[in-house]
Amino acid sequence: MKIRNSIKLFFFVAIASGTLSVFANTTVHLVHAPAGSNVPDVIMDKDGVLHMVYAQNQNAYYIRSSDNGTTFSSPVRVNSSGTVEYKMGERGPKLAVGDDGVIHVAWMDHWSAGVNVYARYTRSLDGGNTFENLKTVSATSGVDGVTVAADGNSHVVLFWHTMVPLQTQVPQATWIHFSRSADNGISFSADTNVMINNHNGLACSMCMTRARFGIDGNVYLAFRSAQNSIRDFYVLKGNPAGNNFTAVRVNNDNWNINYCPMVGPELEADNTGRQFCAFMSNYHVYWAISDPGVNAFTQHVATPLNEQDEIFPTAIPNNAGQVLFLWQVGPMSVTDSAVVKWAVYDTNGTYTGQQGIAGKTSSGTKATAFTGTDGNFYIVINTDFIASTGDDPALLTISVFPNPANDLIRITGITEETEIKIFNLSGDLVFEGEASRDLNINVSRFTPGIYTVLLKNHKTRIARSFLISR
Repeated sequence: MKIRNSIKLFFFVAIASGTLSVFANTTVHLVHAPAGSNVPDVIMDKDGVLHMVYAQNQNAYYIRSSDNGTTFSSPVRVNSSGTVEYKMGERGPKLAVGDDGVIHVAWMDHWSAGVNVYARYTRSLDGGNTFENLKTVSATSGVDGVTVAADGNSHVVLFWHTMVPLQTQVPQATWIHFSRSADNGISFSADTNVMINNHNGLACSMCMTRARFGIDGNVYLAFRSAQNSIRDFYVLKGNPAGNNFTAVRVNNDNWNINYCPMVGPELEADNTGRQFCAFMSNYHVYWAISDPGVNAFTQHVATPLNEQDEIFPTAIPNNAGQVLFLWQVGPMSVTDSAVVKWAVYDTNGTYTGQQGIAGKTSSGTKATAFTGTDGNFYIVINTDFIASTGDDPALLTISVFPNPANDLIRITGITEETEIKIFNLSGDLVFEGEASRDLNINVSRFTPGIYTVLLKNHKTRIARSFLISR
């Protein structure tokens, strides 16, 4: 099954301190999640195999790829029974792959009238060809924020939050619970409150969480806190065999609200053990980085435009000292659309000037990303607007110049009837036309900024970008 549309998006230009700076180009690819899928979750394992789970029609499915998402295996249903929740963008099956190659998936039941919602778990021992019958890991119904982590050394941990025991002190706040396995998912400990030595354990009620293992053998959990109604982020750090965690604060925005904004964090580690936490605070998204021991987080890196209604952030490092920051701009809704955007930084938080639009998607599903075996970044998106696809030579030779532009751009290399659309950084269509040969386009009325040119012929689509700087 071929579902990756291989692209290269080159963004060379940045404006800093009133001068024009040119940065090395970074290659960013798009990987399309299967049609009709929701909330894909991906992991690139140590052997270069890409694993993906996603929700579709209230079920969870698994696919894998050995070529960075160019081709995928046929989908395999993960849940042996029941249904899978995927409403409101972040909820959906969550994935962990141990160093031993065992695939672990956790989810919660689809919310509907009369259905009890539990934390569910299954695993695959044969590379995702089959999955075992599901296990119910939580003791009580009414859970949210389910996530899973596995180290490949027999430790598997599921976290979630729940209203047990009931509390009335902080609005829309629930307790973090967990269950752990010491036999690689065969059996699990009893559902219990997470014990935190420097935090009361109250989490924001409907923001998802994210668990990862570190290279130090500890398990980490990123979550939005609700302690004292301050909805900032923490990362828990603890031994997977015990129940004694330390909370490491990620941001100090002191966002004091009495409701849940329904946007949780993402957590990724580099090869030095540093954790990268992406989060939303006061409707803007940021990323922060820890020291290798994960004793403190530094930086509070915003998007280049710092727009309102930024949601669903992800920060992915590579081994070249770069960080891909991915997010969406759009209202928190299951019916509206959102623009999926990205930018590249170095690990010191310096913006490289490279940014772009991956596409438009539903506000109710989250895009994600991974670092490929080639060191490049890959964005996984379910979208009806493709930033660029295909390898048709009739389009690959197309150029857009000058870059930066002022009043006019010239598009060369068009040899057949081609549809041309230009989008601004907000995803708005600002030009539409057709051409069968080279042409000039007047952009004098365009506001300064980065634009994406989408070109489509009868075979494929491809994108070019340019900057207007006056």
